[in-house]
Amino acid sequence: MGTPDHDNMPHWARRLDELGPSRWHRQKEYRSQRAEFISSIVFNLIALVVLYKLPDWHPGFLTEKYGVVMYILMFSCLVQVGGNLLILFLEFRFLTYLSRIFMEAASFLAQITLYYIYPLDFSNYPGLGWIDMVFPWILIIGMVISAIKVLSNMWKLVFWR
Repeated sequence: MGTPDHDNMPHWARRLDELGPSRWHRQKEYRSQRAEFISSIVFNLIALVVLYKLPDWHPGFLTEKYGVVMYILMFSCLVQVGGNLLILFLEFRFLTYLSRIFMEAASFLAQITLYYIYPLDFSNYPGLGWIDMVFPWILIIGMVISAIKVLSNMWKLVFWR
């Protein structure tokens, strides 16, 4: 005979303790994350080619400041590729958190560079001028998220189990 609280509960509600907050902090196994690492590597390699070839295509929204920003963006993509390759082949938790710190720091550096040296100008295109006003706010949000991810990965690196 159960307690009075359990008698009125549906069957699925009795098992909620097994699925509760004690399981939320656990990360996926590395085997299930391999596809994420490989897709990130492929995406960043494609981004490297696009970033390098973009000035050759002469799009009207690029300014002359893009040459400065291009190398920092390419550096960030290379750090992403290297970090994901490191995580993919070496499954050490210490190296995982350390490489994630470096990847997020490179992402933060790229975003802050894009914010201060804004190489885009959509004012020449009718109806797209709003991008010049919204994109800096998106970069600010991205910088805050990257900074939080750097701090959280530092926390995990120091206090890992």
